Amino acid sequence: MRLLHEAEEIQQAAISTRNGPSGIIRVAAPYPIGVHVLAPALVLFRARHPALAVDLRIRDQMADLVAEGIDIAIRVGDLPNSRLISRHLAPHRICAFAAPAYLARKGTPTRPEELDRHDCVKFRFQSSGQALRWPSSVDGELVEIAPDAGIVADVSDVVASIVIAGGGIGIMPTYLAATHVMRGELVPVMPRLAVPRANITALWPESRRASPNVRAFLDLLDEVFTAPPRWDALIDGFGGDEGNG
Repeated sequence: MRLLHEAEEIQQAAISTRNGPSGIIRVAAPYPIGVHVLAPALVLFRARHPALAVDLRIRDQMADLVAEGIDIAIRVGDLPNSRLISRHLAPHRICAFAAPAYLARKGTPTRPEELDRHDCVKFRFQSSGQALRWPSSVDGELVEIAPDAGIVADVSDVVASIVIAGGGIGIMPTYLAATHVMRGELVPVMPRLAVPRANITALWPESRRASPNVRAFLDLLDEVFTAPPRWDALIDGFGGDEGNG
């Protein structure tokens, strides 16, 4: 491992002496962020840096950046203790959504306890097998609930597809749902309970500190993950139409 680290430092020192971004940048990201946030932005990135190719690796498991030669990774949740450099990008918020046709047929819940009268679609983590718990409010305090669900799926895009098709109310990340909200395919349900469940963070090895490739990609991330993120601002715009819960 020490020899690998030293070889990495030598290689990155050579890259940092170049005039601009070039070669290949290897990026690791979890599935939903890689598909819904990063992938659309890569067209702009390549237009700006035609000499720099992108190797995007979609995975939900945490990669060993040094051992796998990853230049920069996006992670959601708690970070391991390491010597990696990190930058906070945005909160990872979840919210309940439903198709307009479903709500027209079954009504729109305004309180979490009303979910018992609705069809729910749950997301289950592949890593733990546990279902994602839903945010709720009791006496003004944020708590988590586990409503009964007729359908459970372990891929967030599958949950979204079922909900868009009118299968019920489902919880999903705001960045995944935002495009469907803009198309009129989904509507936020109880958006005041859209809460940050974790942080989205960029990580890169110390050996990449001076890399022009990594700096260029961080510039892109700063544009994509605005403050507040565009997808959260969109969802928050629906928050004034509900009663208090």
